Amino acid sequence: MKTKKMKKFDQVNSAAFECLRAKLKSQGIELQGISGYLSKNGISLDFDYSEAEESLSISNLEVGFPASMIGMNKDKVLGILEKAISECRG
Repeated sequence: MKTKKMKKFDQVNSAAFECLRAKLKSQGIELQGISGYLSKNGISLDFDYSEAEESLSISNLEVGFPASMIGMNKDKVLGILEKAISECRG
């Protein structure tokens, strides 16, 4: 069985996670709860936030149509998340 690549963001406290959720919501992307599956505009992923570990894990990231048509790929999506998380850390 092939394991999907996972990206883990550390030092994400609850305030930073809430900030990230607000940023994503303003883009029409809603993170339901602290873990789950997200699919929007051809981008899908699983996320898992641990308040105890102050970490956010992103796995099973896929980029398809229509996001791929505007030049989006996995690295760009992770870069956008990285930038948003960094801004939310303050």
